[in-house]
Amino acid sequence: MDEPLLCFIYYNGGSNYSVRPSETYEPLAGFFMLSEEDKRRPRPDGYTGVHWKNYVQWARQRLINHGFLDGSTRGIWRLSPAGVNLASNVAARYTALRLSD
Repeated sequence: MDEPLLCFIYYNGGSNYSVRPSETYEPLAGFFMLSEEDKRRPRPDGYTGVHWKNYVQWARQRLINHGFLDGSTRGIWRLSPAGVNLASNVAARYTALRLSD
């Protein structure tokens, strides 16, 4: 999940490589061919929310922890320079995540 999220932002985040979280869930679910049921499944730990969104959010947190995302702005997921570098090296594996040319 980490590389697909990173590459989704790289391909679709514009010149500053940033997206809003709400822009990520559906395209990534499509990439992983999740069913509607999969996307709505509740979190298994009993907390409120759906498992799919929580899964994506944890990928975001791992990318921040490794220095690939800048976590300084609430509600904006932005690649760090290291994230842009990594994404540019692996992006060819994830061209299906590019929403437009």
